[in-house]
Amino acid sequence: ITDLCNVEIPFNQKLMPKYINEEGVDSYTYLKKMCIEGLKKRFGTTVRQIYKDRLKYELDIINKMGFCDYFLIVSDYVKYAKDNNIIVGTGRGSAVGSLVSYCLMITDVDPIKYNLLFERFLNPERVSMPDIDIDFEHEKREEVINYCINKYGSKKVVPIITFGTLGAKQAIRDVSKAMDIELGLVDSLCKLIDSRKTLKDNYNDNSKIKELLDRKEELKKCYKIAIKFEGLKRHTSIHAAGVVMSSIDLDEVIPLDKSHDFYVSGYDMTYLEEIGLLKMDFLAIKYLTTIHNIIDSINKDYNLNIKFDEIPLNDSKAIEIFTKADTIGIFQFESDGMINFLRKLKVNSMDDIFAAIALFRPGPMQNIPTYINRKNGKERIDYIDPSLEPILKSTYGIMIYQEQIMQIARDMADYTLGEADMLRKAMSKKKKDILLKEKETFTSRAKNKGYDEKIVDKVYELMLKFAEYGFNKSHSIGYSIVAYKMAYLKAYYPKNFITYLLSMEINDSVKTKQYIYEAKRNNINILCPDINLSDKKYIIEDNGIRYPLTNIKNVGISATDLIIKERENGIYVDIYDFIRRCYGKSVTSKTLESLIFAGVFDTFGYNKKTLITNLDLIINYGELIKDLDRQFALEPEIIKCEESSSKELMEQELNIFGFYLTNNPITDLKVKYSNIVNLNEIESYFDKVINTIVYVDKVKEISTAKGDKMCFISGSDELMTADIVMFPKIYQKYNSINHGDIILVKGKVEKRFDKYQIIVNDIKRL
Repeated sequence: ITDLCNVEIPFNQKLMPKYINEEGVDSYTYLKKMCIEGLKKRFGTTVRQIYKDRLKYELDIINKMGFCDYFLIVSDYVKYAKDNNIIVGTGRGSAVGSLVSYCLMITDVDPIKYNLLFERFLNPERVSMPDIDIDFEHEKREEVINYCINKYGSKKVVPIITFGTLGAKQAIRDVSKAMDIELGLVDSLCKLIDSRKTLKDNYNDNSKIKELLDRKEELKKCYKIAIKFEGLKRHTSIHAAGVVMSSIDLDEVIPLDKSHDFYVSGYDMTYLEEIGLLKMDFLAIKYLTTIHNIIDSINKDYNLNIKFDEIPLNDSKAIEIFTKADTIGIFQFESDGMINFLRKLKVNSMDDIFAAIALFRPGPMQNIPTYINRKNGKERIDYIDPSLEPILKSTYGIMIYQEQIMQIARDMADYTLGEADMLRKAMSKKKKDILLKEKETFTSRAKNKGYDEKIVDKVYELMLKFAEYGFNKSHSIGYSIVAYKMAYLKAYYPKNFITYLLSMEINDSVKTKQYIYEAKRNNINILCPDINLSDKKYIIEDNGIRYPLTNIKNVGISATDLIIKERENGIYVDIYDFIRRCYGKSVTSKTLESLIFAGVFDTFGYNKKTLITNLDLIINYGELIKDLDRQFALEPEIIKCEESSSKELMEQELNIFGFYLTNNPITDLKVKYSNIVNLNEIESYFDKVINTIVYVDKVKEISTAKGDKMCFISGSDELMTADIVMFPKIYQKYNSINHGDIILVKGKVEKRFDKYQIIVNDIKRL
């Protein structure tokens, strides 16, 4: 068969998709017209010359490189999204440095205002495919892709295939199935395998595996075969973001897969560009869906018309969210590490927000102390040479961004920005042969401009050092602006903001608890679930946020759907009415118990203990009146019971919700003990010894440099969380503290990175 085949795969074909414009003119003419119109939309009739010159420069390069159609196509589907109320990200990656992208409304960042470089995106001296990645709302990404498929054709626009490969354990399991080996035996082998290593390395490093294989001949044979299968492709799936577009039907140049309802490329993304095909990334971003929901709820509740693209920049109240490190729920800024960093940073400008994203990564983190000290005037700013001050001033003399390295090469050594981009890339990839040659070029050019050789050497070495970690400033600004806009919404509309954060993380008990604390900290009530008021998601009410039915243990989505759908026929008048209409379908006796403990039936006037005690009686009567007119069925006599103790109710809450929603045991315990300080007050007790009571959320044991064990506890009361530190001597005495414990802590309030913490002197488990 192979002798009969003659396949030649042509590479670097011109397969760029064509944009058909309604005016029938060539793509460059139409792109230029669109950009000029966009420039006027952005800046009005008076446009500064710097913008006109930059636009002409970019358009010339785009035209020479043959990418006019590409920009028009991206602009077209971004416009479709915005016209159809789909939020599009502000911009990501190096495309944010393009004025053409800004004029076409593809991005919403002015590249000249922020000193961004077009050459970081498209280098006229190194032709490569452009790469404009677009962020869309998580739930509406497919809608935009379908628009492109419908417009350009199902064989001209296809998602990209990916291949799942056989890992060590999966290879064993698949081969063992074919060999019909007993499952228990296979499980015992798989438990010994480290998934991070190959099967060969597992065999060489683990004597227990050798022993088992020597005892079980069938497993040994399976293992030998699995080694040959490991790493091979096992199944196909679809790339999370990638879509390929072409001017011709794709099955003329690549195989297409149709195991779905639509075509998918038969090659993965590694090979598509070599053939000449263009990959575009349509990214689904969960936070954009959250932003959409928040804005919709604000507009509805306050009769406003806020638009994501029109949220004003440099609002002091929004920036204050970062200054106070109040960034729980803010895209890219809500991790514990980032919040600690912000506390030290004391943000007071957009530049600080941009730098935070660039610095808070492995590698650049080493520059954080220097950046903070220089910003706060505790360390002298060194620009090495005065001519570099305009480039490095916004980052206090530290090279944080890739664009700064390019600008230094341009200003100091007369590199074109195209050459500077290639130097930046060689530096980041540590290509030694290029770097040795470039150092000579950089040095001779800089000396010709009058720079001292020692200064030149120092600058080049610093560029080399920072290039490895340098961040794309365009990307940092694009994502920072999305975060800033979320901060604006949180600052002005906290109830709407927190409601949709809670709904976004509805199945995550850790996040739910964190956001409920955030609500309480903002003086927002979390209202108990109610059978006639609660929905699938959190709902905003005048006096707080209503807890949903779906977040109650043992109440699944099918039960919730049934309850809500049936409620459309009229509210539930009492618990019998509820059972008559819902029991026996998705609502079981176990579901009923959970609903009772959650308090959803409190509105009917019976306490939880009474309902639980009489539950069988209530169910029987509810079942009876399904088939009888209620007036002919004698209502049972309910035995009223005294409500459970406060402690029991709290235990029920913890079991049903995973945290204390209304009754917090700490509140009761504070009454029993004197001089208890609330966690939101510890700032006032700096450098003093206090007593406080906390619920243990998290326990983390670490080893000191001397090898001693110490412990960090994250503890919370009704409103706040705080870090509690046990140094080695104290930890030796109290090393049995676990998650879920309630403890009385006596300790000294200290400050670390502008965050207050308690250093333990004594602990008592309550």
